[in-house]
Amino acid sequence: MIDPEEDEGEGDGAPQAVPVGRREPGDDFFCLRYRVWYPSFDCAIRTKFRTSEGCLRCDQGRFNLKRHAVAVRGVRWRLASGD
Repeated sequence: MIDPEEDEGEGDGAPQAVPVGRREPGDDFFCLRYRVWYPSFDCAIRTKFRTSEGCLRCDQGRFNLKRHAVAVRGVRWRLASGD
């Protein structure tokens, strides 16, 4: 979870106010750090592959990774070669 002693939003791209968006049908997870609704499976992918610096030490991400462990196990991350 978010550490209240941490400077929130400093350099991690986190918005400072709750966005004026709505929850889409596939959104089953509210991210406390970024204050957005999106699929918990996406959170699990971000956690496993460390795609966002703001998500690195997140308890919500670890929970979602455990929740989707079987599905995430089969996902392979492909990097662009740059050639």
